[in-house]
Amino acid sequence: MTLKRATLADQAYEELRARIISGKLPSGRRLIPYELAADLSISPTPVKEALSLLERDGLVESNPRRGTLVRRFHSGDVRYIFEARILLEVEALRRGCERGAVTPDFIAGISEIFDRQVAHAKRQSPVVFAEAVTLDQEFHVALIRLADNPLLTDWHRGVLGQTMTILTYSMETYDAKRAHHEHAAILAALKTGDAALMMAAMRSHLAASHDALLHRVPTLTPGGLNAA
Repeated sequence: MTLKRATLADQAYEELRARIISGKLPSGRRLIPYELAADLSISPTPVKEALSLLERDGLVESNPRRGTLVRRFHSGDVRYIFEARILLEVEALRRGCERGAVTPDFIAGISEIFDRQVAHAKRQSPVVFAEAVTLDQEFHVALIRLADNPLLTDWHRGVLGQTMTILTYSMETYDAKRAHHEHAAILAALKTGDAALMMAAMRSHLAASHDALLHRVPTLTPGGLNAA
């Protein structure tokens, strides 16, 4: 893969972030700038800059002995991450209701995302299923944008990226039935226009996601995620 030279660090950041979230660069993987630079057909300098940005996002960590690694998450991290998501996503719903942003057009748009997610998840193909997971993320991103706060959106992007890094979704680990049921409950609440119902549906969904993550990933222990 050859990157354009205009924004090499930014493009390297986006590419490496995507590889980490997808699991192509798994938890505990050592990230050697010169090797990554050769793979991306760029110099090591923008790769080092990209790794610094990824460390800022909480997706990689520096180890004095081993260098830069894809971050290993602990069970306690899961609690902190989902507490942050509840604060951000529930607040976004509250602000969206205050602003009158939960309009028929918004509901139609997020309903389309939901319908596409359901349709993709039903098809037993890893490639198509990956698209369903992307749509799952888009559903939450659409909701966070109700707050109309770019800083809130940026914070959420980082937290959501950490969520995806903890659990690299697959056809075995992604509980599509639960996700669809809970997203449907959020949609139903949105259609009522009742802010309290929307916020309660979101809290319930994220709390269930937290519990499911701890139960469905056997490698997640108090000591952290074991490298593959």
